[in-house]
Amino acid sequence: MLEFLKEKKEFLILVLIWIITGALASDAALFFVPAGIILLKYKGMYTEIILSLLVMCYFSDNRQPEFEFAGKVKDITLVLASAFVFLDARQFKEKSAIYLPFVPFFILAFILSFNNPYDPVISFQKTLSFLLMMAVIPNYFLKLLRENGEKFLRDVIWFGTLLYLLGYVAIFVMGYDWTFLVGRYSGILGNPNGQGTFSTLFFLLIAVSRYHYPKMFTRNELIFILSAVFISIMLSQSRNCMFSILIFLFFSRFYKISYWVGFVLVIIVAMLYQVISENLPIILTNLGLAEYMRVEHLDDGSGRLIAWNYAIEQIQNHDFLFGRGFAYEEELFFQNRHWLSDLGHQGGVHNTYLALWLNTGLVGLILYLIAFFRNFVLAARKSYMAIPTMFAILFSITFEAWFQASLNPFTIIALLIITLLQYVKTEEESTNPVL
Repeated sequence: MLEFLKEKKEFLILVLIWIITGALASDAALFFVPAGIILLKYKGMYTEIILSLLVMCYFSDNRQPEFEFAGKVKDITLVLASAFVFLDARQFKEKSAIYLPFVPFFILAFILSFNNPYDPVISFQKTLSFLLMMAVIPNYFLKLLRENGEKFLRDVIWFGTLLYLLGYVAIFVMGYDWTFLVGRYSGILGNPNGQGTFSTLFFLLIAVSRYHYPKMFTRNELIFILSAVFISIMLSQSRNCMFSILIFLFFSRFYKISYWVGFVLVIIVAMLYQVISENLPIILTNLGLAEYMRVEHLDDGSGRLIAWNYAIEQIQNHDFLFGRGFAYEEELFFQNRHWLSDLGHQGGVHNTYLALWLNTGLVGLILYLIAFFRNFVLAARKSYMAIPTMFAILFSITFEAWFQASLNPFTIIALLIITLLQYVKTEEESTNPVL
């Protein structure tokens, strides 16, 4: 960590300047952040450009007014990062093909944006930003993985660890109410569910990186990093995160033995799912985890069932096959937030599949899933960790709608993981640890 802080001192000072400027005058950040991104490009600091996009998306989820500036500049950051790829193609000689299976989905999404009843322009912009994220950002990952390999991944993981540490410092500096929401830790990210989702993707990144580069961290460094992650998971009480990670670890063990063993296990788990779900509250109660795991809310998913039922009702009544464009589901739930709150639900649809169905219809959902599975099937040809990673992400997006939105830190890390799995060769699998 100290080596990382010393090496990235100039960049970290730049981020600090952005935070101070944005907190004091959010509109001023509209100049200082883009100027900083252009300076990073001028100096050839491509890793820092990616970290800048990551941190702006990370801060933009924070509910505190001090970080309002991040929501204003993250779009500009993505546009600048994309422009660098288009305008300086020599620096990005090898292009990622991760977005290609998604092309039919994006064609449909762009067409449907004009059908958005709330704001077609915003719908079009969100579709474009998602396309840019899918098509452009993996090119940075591919370039940096080819040129720097282990070093690039170390920088990303140390930077993520630094964000965790800053969150813990904020507990004492900013206070309990600033860093906790309804008794659950939210850190700098702003909400407990987001903190849990970030921890899920960050844990997967650590595991996949260690699989490709077993010696990238010393034992003490790994303990330090994982401790920062697990403290956050425990404090945020994210059941989604806990189960996603357990799913990954569980299936990783069996897929390492054989794909056929893993496949058979999937069938068995699918058959036992109903029994497990029905008895989960009893199991957790007997283990003494009922209060911590909020067993009383398992049946309704902490209000998610209300959101899901409402979304299904809207799907049945409007545009079953073709939705109403990106951002439709966001505005739909915002417009109806008061009576949904009275029923016991806060926030959006909390389900990527339903969000896609509302926005792009059944046709769009199917096109999206085909592309999603295709990318992981391609990765599975090179790595046994691809399918366990896919299962963990599939579970995570069942309870959160993050993988159909571009400007969040979760999608960035997920794309880095997919790029790593698809494009980077590994040593003999038997020598590589999961962690």
